[in-house]
Amino acid sequence: MTFETFIPARAKAVLELTGDAPADFETSDKKFTEIQPECKYTVAEDLSNVKGIFDAILVQSPLIGTLNNKKLVALIRKIAGYLKENGTLIFTLDNIGYGENIAALLEGKPPKFKVTLTQGELNDAIEEAGLNVLRSLNAGRSTQVRRQIADLAKTELAVFVYIFTAYKKEPPKKTLIQTLIGESTVCAPSRVHMPNAFFMTEPNVFIVSSRVGKPYKLFDREQFDERIFINQRMCFPSFAVGLDFFNVLREKEILFISEMDDHPVLWEDDYKKTAWINFRAVHAIQTSTPYLADFLSQFNPHVTVFPNHLRRLPPPRDFLEEFKHKKPVTIFFGALNRDGDFIELLPILNRFAHQYGSKLEFKILARRNLFDALESEHKTFVGDMRRYEGQFVSYEAYEEAIRSSDIALLPLRDNEFNRAKSDLKFIECAANGAVALASPIVYSKTIEDGRTGFIYRDEREFINKLNILIKNKNLRRMVATSAYNYVKRERLMSQHYLERLDWYRELLAKLPELTAEAARRIERFAPLFKKEIAEFRARLAKDSQRLPYQTERKSVSGAEIIIPE
Repeated sequence: MTFETFIPARAKAVLELTGDAPADFETSDKKFTEIQPECKYTVAEDLSNVKGIFDAILVQSPLIGTLNNKKLVALIRKIAGYLKENGTLIFTLDNIGYGENIAALLEGKPPKFKVTLTQGELNDAIEEAGLNVLRSLNAGRSTQVRRQIADLAKTELAVFVYIFTAYKKEPPKKTLIQTLIGESTVCAPSRVHMPNAFFMTEPNVFIVSSRVGKPYKLFDREQFDERIFINQRMCFPSFAVGLDFFNVLREKEILFISEMDDHPVLWEDDYKKTAWINFRAVHAIQTSTPYLADFLSQFNPHVTVFPNHLRRLPPPRDFLEEFKHKKPVTIFFGALNRDGDFIELLPILNRFAHQYGSKLEFKILARRNLFDALESEHKTFVGDMRRYEGQFVSYEAYEEAIRSSDIALLPLRDNEFNRAKSDLKFIECAANGAVALASPIVYSKTIEDGRTGFIYRDEREFINKLNILIKNKNLRRMVATSAYNYVKRERLMSQHYLERLDWYRELLAKLPELTAEAARRIERFAPLFKKEIAEFRARLAKDSQRLPYQTERKSVSGAEIIIPE
């Protein structure tokens, strides 16, 4: 198990102290430097030869697991001397009561963990050393033990390791970021789960998320000093529901944000029926592109763009080694809901397939009809036809398909919906070494034509540039390298997540003013829905406990919604 997800992603200097770890012990340096390539990551057994001051220090269980209180407190104080004032200390402690550990001891075998320190003792020592404990988490791992052990044990048998994070200074305000997820399959990974994972590495930032249709609670100030509620792509079923939800959040003094990363034109009828209350009845809107921001600003002036980024930077490809194997040139296409964009290219691709024969291979992640229409014997379908015609695969499978390809096709027709799309597919291809041949829609704003990728504006240009890319491997290598460096330099989440957190805090600082503005925006339209609001409130009045409101209307993702208090 590695612990890179607990290290603040902004950290440029990290120290990991391993102690006398076993030979198969895995340190977190490799995985963390994929998240933060600018980090100087030092791994040492102890402090004897360590120099410098660090943003974060990861203290592993083998170093501290057998120390008594006096020695442990002294060591923690010494380690804290190598930490910046706003730095984070992370401790791991193997659980002496883990099932396999107990089983080994009872069978007369060497224990899995050489540890005598308990969770409570480590917590007390951290505080005694003058640090503030921010989090105490358990990491579980399945284990099988005899029934007798399970009956006798008074320990957390499935807990593999305890993880503590601590802070030198007085911790910042306790902040909760809560998200209602309306679209969980395609957008949530990049727009919700990834930034959330980065926020969680910051001191006293906590995350809660739930899918539309699942019950959840809203928290009070006694539990968190600052509370942010994000509605991700859930369309309120009526104006009255949106108004009621705004009033609940206003009463609780919670910052209300709408997250939208697709053009609402596809769901325009639903939004119009509610006077676009999804975007009027919030304090601010976050979105993914300037084009979307321009559209959404007609409903709310507080719109900020947070482009899509990557969680990690994969290792660079060794193109010279790949060239030695003299494999066919591989073209990749993989996208959701872009059938029409790809169909326009099919006649050209079929001509290329006949022209180059076995020298050209295709990898297609799309609908079966597109795959079947490609006239080549040298093609691979990425995905499982039994699941949504293969369009949804794990991110690892998607990334591997790109990484094993030489050229990636990124077609987008010119229409209102496509103009609002982000350039995420380009940066995914760039990070994995596939040269993009893309439409000017969206991609011309990011791709430097001929340097980090290629833009085609008509059929002739597509044919010419695809021919050049197929024939010139050194050109592909140079362009792929430039694109990779661009992602490394500018498009990693570790470089940008604090901008989002800072924006939330700026909004929180002027929450009363923003609430008054939102109320005025809603009041302009409330008379149009007077009867609907009255009927809704009458229904609520009959329910003295104010149970979660349920409706058959659909969200953007097609799920039912429940709006609890």
